[in-house]
Amino acid sequence: MEKDYVVYSQTMAGFLMLNGCKLKKMAPSKQDSSMYVYFFPNTDYVSEYAQRYIKNRK
Repeated sequence: MEKDYVVYSQTMAGFLMLNGCKLKKMAPSKQDSSMYVYFFPNTDYVSEYAQRYIKNRK
């Protein structure tokens, strides 16, 4: 079974979805029930756009 690409930032999750990444599921955070954790497929495409988000954030 392939592990998911896990995102804790709503902003990053939104960026990934706007760039064509498919959200698999989301769940309330175990540490803070007012926040969510976002699960994406662990693909090269998702990794590439996650890196773009991190690079452009600075």
